[in-house]
Parts: sequence; C-alpha cells; structure tokens
Amino acid sequence: MTPAEFEQLIGQREGETLELKREMPSSSDLAKLITAFYNTRGGAIVFGVEDKTRRLVGVTSPQGIEEGIINILRARCSLDVMPSIGFVPYQGMEFVIVTCPQGDRKPYLVSGETRPYVRVGSSNREAQDEEVRRLYIEGSAGGFEALSYRGATVADLSEELIAAYVRRREETSSQPLGLSWKEALRSLGCLVEQGETQVPTNAGVMLFAEDPQRFIGQAEVACVRFKGADVVSYIDRRDLRGPLYQLVDDAEQFVYRHMKVGRRIEGFVGVEYREYPEEAVREALVNAVVHRDYSRRGQRIRVFTFDDRIEVYSPGTLPPGVSLEKMRRLEPQSVLRNPIIVGVFRDLGSRYIERLGTGIRRMALAMEAHGLPRPRFEEVGSEFRVTLVGPGERFMEEVATRPAWAEGLNERQVEAVLYVGEHARITNREYRDLTSVSRRWATKELQEMVALGILAVRGSGRAIHYVLVRD
Repeated sequence: MTPAEFEQLIGQREGETLELKREMPSSSDLAKLITAFYNTRGGAIVFGVEDKTRRLVGVTSPQGIEEGIINILRARCSLDVMPSIGFVPYQGMEFVIVTCPQGDRKPYLVSGETRPYVRVGSSNREAQDEEVRRLYIEGSAGGFEALSYRGATVADLSEELIAAYVRRREETSSQPLGLSWKEALRSLGCLVEQGETQVPTNAGVMLFAEDPQRFIGQAEVACVRFKGADVVSYIDRRDLRGPLYQLVDDAEQFVYRHMKVGRRIEGFVGVEYREYPEEAVREALVNAVVHRDYSRRGQRIRVFTFDDRIEVYSPGTLPPGVSLEKMRRLEPQSVLRNPIIVGVFRDLGSRYIERLGTGIRRMALAMEAHGLPRPRFEEVGSEFRVTLVGPGERFMEEVATRPAWAEGLNERQVEAVLYVGEHARITNREYRDLTSVSRRWATKELQEMVALGILAVRGSGRAIHYVLVRD
C-alpha cells in the first residue's frame, strides 16, 4: 500500500468496512470482528491508530501483531480464505493492516459462539434470526433461487408460461429444445427431485408461476411517480406482480407512461425522442430484477421517477467479487448472484440480456449518446441504487429549439417542410390536409417558402408539387 493510499484509508471514519485499533484487542473481540467482516461486506483493520481521535501512534512490534493475529485465527475461527496482513511505514512509524474479504461460505463462526456476528455500522453484533437464515442462503451452493420452495408443487407452475419460454428459447437458438417441459425445467434448475416427487425451486416459482408473489412476496416491484424532485407527494403508484420478466416489461411501461416525449428536428426530418434512452432504462430494470438478493424478505425492488431523475433500488449489497469502483469505470464484471434467473432471461433473447457483463457499459454509453450524465451507482444501506439523471428543464428547451432554416416560418410551414423531408414532396392538397387552411392560403404559404429558397416547384398543371431545395 502506498503512502497516498494509506492516507486515504485512515482519512475515512470507522464504519461497516473499516476498524481502527490502537493495539491488539482480546482474542475473542478480534475473532468476532474478523468473522463479522467475512459475514458482511469485508473490510480492513488498521493497527496503530486511535479509533476515537484517529491520532497516529504506530505499533512497536508489527511482526508480533501479525503472529498474534494468525494464532487467534487458527484457534478461534474457521476461515476458508485467510485475510491478508501487511505492514505500512508512514511518518517514521509502523502500521499493520488486516484486509478481510467478504466470504463465499457464510456464515463464519467464532469457536464457542452459537451465532455468527455481522457488521452493522462501526460495531459487531450477533446476527438475528432472519440474518442467520440469509447468511446460510448466501453461503449455499446455489443460493436462495436454487432452494426448493416448500408448499409449492408442479401444479402451481403455468404450462402456458413454460411453453412460451420454450418457444422463445427455440427461436433464439434456431433449434428445437428436444426436451419435455419438466426436463427443461430440471436442466434450468427450476425443478428439483424431492423424494419421489418433483418440486419447483424459488427460481422456478418466480419465473413460471402465474402469481409468484403469492409464494414469495418480496418478488414485487413498487413503481412510484413523485411530484417534483423529492418524495413528499406522488402522482401515480403501482405495485407490480407477475413472473420476473413480466415485471421488467410492466415497470418499463410505467416509466415510459410518465416520461416526456419531444421531437427534435434533424436536418429536415422531425425525430421523436424520450427524456431518457430506452436502452438505459431497460438495462437498469433488468439488472435490478435478475441481480437482487431475493432472500431479503420484506424488501422489494423500487422504481422511483422524479422530474429530474429515475432511481432504481435493488435489495442486497453487491455480491462478493463485484467492485463498485470497477463498475464506475465501466469494467466488465459477470459474478452472478442468481445464475438460474440470469440463464432464463438470457434464453429469452437480447431484449432482456444482450451479453453478460456488458450491461453497465451499454447503459452508460446510451446515456452519454443521449447527452446525459453517466448513471450513478451506489450502495445505500442494504440496497444497491442506480440513478439516471435526466435533462430536466433543458428537455423542453431542446424541444423548442428551431433549426436555422425555420427562421421566418410559421408552425404550419415548419410542419410542411418536415412532411417533405419524410415524404420527398408535397402538393397543395396535402398542405391543406396537413394544416387545415384554404387553397388560396396554402398557395400563398408555399410560394413564400419557394421565395425563401427552401422549396422548389416541380411539374405543371395538376401535377404541380413542391420539393426541398438541398445544398
């Protein structure tokens, strides 16, 4: 670690991922601290800094602290991957930094303790019942989505939805699946053997039940259109239910329903466009649905739209191996929390998942191409938030902007030029139908545009029509 990196680290306040220690704590306290980091989001322990004042005091024996840490870990903790221990010289003093990863095989326990510890803010505490359950799910081979759902049967799945998936998959792959629908679901991980029967997994329920929320309530999506730029009052709200891919479609339509639509003039053609690029909106919604932590009961995906932004909240922090910094740098990452769900979405075609690991980059590029800032990616408490910042009042200014050739023309004439730009020509009759003016008035306004050098007359008699004069 460089001096600059060390300064940045100790400049932070103690929190969920940082602990400052003047000296070695008791073996029990250190074991609880390290396992709490492994059970939560990982973190760093810096020895040689007073935690309350953040005064640098250094340590007298870095090797002694290292040896003591290793002995405590061997005696009190069962870790599959050991933390890294490093020495940092700074301002004539020595410091020891212990870096703990977020563990893949949760929960991690301290010898002699019956409950795992988790990190909450800057403290360590015993996990509560629901947290313990979630830790076991996160540490299981397939996670929550792969667990069989107790109380659901094959009869609770929709054969119509399954058949639609099989058709879409065959269209995408251009070859027949060659499996019965039960065999297809077993191969996906949506159906498992339980004794002599087959039962759906949580993923199977969420993907192929008509009303998955009857079984898994947290699989809802709450969509709210707020008035203005804060959450004081709202204009519209919908709590979406249905299979996961339907949630994406319905959430997208909710957002579009409350999105401004304008027309930008490009050359001599009017192009309709939205406040936000469709690709960025859809990518944010798909990511939330396929990557959220479904083991978190009582938490739903939330889609908030405001006058100036869209916020998408996805329950659960980032999974181990996914870096917020890399995400902000648009580097590809493809660690999957829900590989079964991702696999089904991918089978449904590029409408949902185009290529794994590239969605964040495509979302950012779509925003930039639309003249908007890159999305903001943040972890807020136990949720992941994506914010799409819109054009705000600038959107209406862009709509009102007129091209140079429109100077001196009224709105009817501008519409007529755009009509010619799209259809290559316009007659007096077409001008009247478009603008609802008399024949005499239509002739007058068309001749004005001829005099300005925008339109030219072609043909004679009843075949007279007008075309664009292009440079």
